[in-house]
Amino acid sequence: MNYTKALPIPLPIFILAFLLLFTPMLASGAILSLSFQQTNTAIALNTAQAKVDSAYLTQYIQNETEFRHHLDLVKQFYRERNYKIAWFKQDELVPQADRLLEALDKAHKEGLKPKNYKVKNLQQMYGNFQETSAGGENKQQKKQELDLALTASYFNYASDFYKGVLDPHSAEAIEWEVKKNKIKLNKALETILQERESSYPYYEFEALHSGYQKLRDVLVQYRQIQERGGWPKVQGEDVVKLHDTASVVLNVRKRLSPQQQVNERDSVAFVYDKQVQQLVSDFQKRHGLVVDGILGPQTYKALNVTVDQRIDQIVLNMERWRWLPKNLSTEGKRERYVMVNIPAFRVSVMENEQEVMRMKAVVGKTMHSTPIFSHQIQYLMFAPYWNVPNSIVEQDIKPHLLQNRNWLQSRDMEMVTTFGPNAKRVPVSRVNWSTMTQHNFDYRIRQRPGPHNALGRVKFMFPNEYAVYLHDTPADHLFSERDRDFSHGCVRVERPADLATYLLQDKPGWDKNRVLKAMNAKQQQRVNLEQNVPVYLVYFTAWVEDDGQVYFRDDLYGHDNALAQELF
Repeated sequence: MNYTKALPIPLPIFILAFLLLFTPMLASGAILSLSFQQTNTAIALNTAQAKVDSAYLTQYIQNETEFRHHLDLVKQFYRERNYKIAWFKQDELVPQADRLLEALDKAHKEGLKPKNYKVKNLQQMYGNFQETSAGGENKQQKKQELDLALTASYFNYASDFYKGVLDPHSAEAIEWEVKKNKIKLNKALETILQERESSYPYYEFEALHSGYQKLRDVLVQYRQIQERGGWPKVQGEDVVKLHDTASVVLNVRKRLSPQQQVNERDSVAFVYDKQVQQLVSDFQKRHGLVVDGILGPQTYKALNVTVDQRIDQIVLNMERWRWLPKNLSTEGKRERYVMVNIPAFRVSVMENEQEVMRMKAVVGKTMHSTPIFSHQIQYLMFAPYWNVPNSIVEQDIKPHLLQNRNWLQSRDMEMVTTFGPNAKRVPVSRVNWSTMTQHNFDYRIRQRPGPHNALGRVKFMFPNEYAVYLHDTPADHLFSERDRDFSHGCVRVERPADLATYLLQDKPGWDKNRVLKAMNAKQQQRVNLEQNVPVYLVYFTAWVEDDGQVYFRDDLYGHDNALAQELF
């Protein structure tokens, strides 16, 4: 069988064919590269996707004052994606760009100012991009500029929306030492662009905390009231009770039930009946007043707070929600935390984002205000000693000892060499109390465990620089007061046994009976939690309950006023 062998193409002919086929393309690429260098647009292209040059990125962002402080974030975002264009597929914007524009337009619904985020006219930039003929370097430059503008605009907006307009840790006038909100906005943007997955709703441009979302819904309602001219002023001074007749009752009806049609010619409209009494009682409850259903000075004052003032109060508290970490809970089989809302005089136990326990609290008086910070409850101390701070020894105990050297014994207290198990008792006669100060006092004073101990029978420990913790109290009558700012800074809880039982539920053998037994023991006992539980001591003067009703409280320590000075 004969085989005919194919003759090879002579090498010179092959090379010539190759050059004829590819030389035009090579030449075109060389010209394109040269053109980009000459125009200094610095746009690098490859066959997969256009890229942004880092030098041009820096120049572009630094030229805009509102973008400049996000330069490091923009750099990180593009560096981690190898500088690939982010907001385009081919020459069309991805749908997320429209979502961003919509979020910027609706920034006022978040208590933000839309003009702060419209640094560039993004729609106009896209229109100019579309009108530019395809294939030219000018179109690629416009693509790059628009991509950078979209990214910087997102960071400009998202920084305020997710982390707060103000940094509470750097503003001296703001007291807020809660652990920092460490949202990585570059990762959030990757989630929006569907380049990574996240359990947080960044892709919806949505807030992370339900408490914030509820306030935002209420803000819309209150701005609608504002647009209608606000609510009527309630002109009244006299105390008005059930079945009384007074001209002010008509204004109260209009103020608290604006949707109800009232016949001002009907004398019934001026009668303080059960319906009006219930409206007033509900109002008093939502505003932290004594709930007696009676019109009096405090109720008149709260009724006449303007809608503008309430809107500002809502916006201030929305800002505080942005300062909180995105995840408030521990990670594990139970996602839980404890939150103390100082102006509300309330302790809430949260589990899987649901309130599972609520109780009243006593907080620090103005001169000894409870600090705003976060920590982790690590252990419980049953039948505790009260280790008296030296400042209290000087201010409160010294005057008694100057009058009566047996005063400590009458209060089940003792002077010791040190706090802790190595403490040794010493007589009060060793101290010259007339010259004693908190700075030269060499001993310590503590109160022994027992029913009269100032800390009650259990304290909840999260060691911190403020020496503040949650604890029981023998002064249970204080929980019936409306304003409960009586302490030296620590937080007294209304139901200590229930809280202790909840925190120890994962610890074998620690049911409520054992908790009560430990509380009533004569010896101090430390019990560690199986897992630390975050605790937040925060300051919210406006919030929304599950029924959709908004609640307001007075600015107990003046923190609202300080924040307003910075924010507005």
